[in-house]
Amino acid sequence: MFQVDQLCFSYPHREPLFTNLTLVLSPTENWLIQGENGSGKSTLVKLLCGKLKPESQAISAPPSSAYFYLPQEAQSRILGLNLAQDLELWQMAGLDTYELKSHPLIEDFPPGYWELPLRELSQGSKQAYMLAIALQHKQRYLILDEPYPALDHRRRQILSQELANWRGLLLVSHYHPHINFDHVLDLGRAKPC
Repeated sequence: MFQVDQLCFSYPHREPLFTNLTLVLSPTENWLIQGENGSGKSTLVKLLCGKLKPESQAISAPPSSAYFYLPQEAQSRILGLNLAQDLELWQMAGLDTYELKSHPLIEDFPPGYWELPLRELSQGSKQAYMLAIALQHKQRYLILDEPYPALDHRRRQILSQELANWRGLLLVSHYHPHINFDHVLDLGRAKPC
């Protein structure tokens, strides 16, 4: 469970993004965080995952093994020179990837596609691949930061169908999928203090 208690945070020489923000993210609830660009959506996720440090000890987080975080820059999580090599790394890390290539997000990748250098792949393909990896972490809380923009319409629908059945999700998105969320946090309405 993530607990945020009176979180205050600002970047140097800027107005505060958060002042006394308090919330609890239960491992079985689904949250949607929305808001305008610059409202602090990705910053909040980075604070929760320990990528940024708050001004005080305002965040209690589970161990990183309890959740899977996919940042906006999904390709930053791809460690191999191509998808086949990256898949081997995930297998060595203990992820069961046996059925991964048949996942609806990536089942249409041709066999040779897995061997192409990453620079030759589209952003949408890399995003779809990393989302398929994320969805293999069924026992973990899932944190997805803007997973939709690089996806085509078909893959957006597939992802929304997958997430509709997920329990334990924090989704940051401008795109509002047709999913029932337990909580919606709109940071666009918050005004800096």
